[in-house]
Amino acid sequence: MPTETGTVSTKGQVTIPKDIRTALRLRTGDQVVFDVRGGDEATLRRADARSILEILDPMGPTREAGLARQRRLRREWSGRAR
Repeated sequence: MPTETGTVSTKGQVTIPKDIRTALRLRTGDQVVFDVRGGDEATLRRADARSILEILDPMGPTREAGLARQRRLRREWSGRAR
């Protein structure tokens, strides 16, 4: 796919070119992630493109059983951690 360009508006917005939206299967309302790679480069990807391992990795390894961990996380996320 050839390189596409865009212009930053006064509000800091950039329209993602149609060819790129199509290639990434982006639709109105989809979220995207920008990864900065050095001083003058960034990548764009669909927010749901991450694997479950990438999402859980910041939590670090655990010896907690899967179901017990899910229940604990559910309590923490709902504000009722014990």
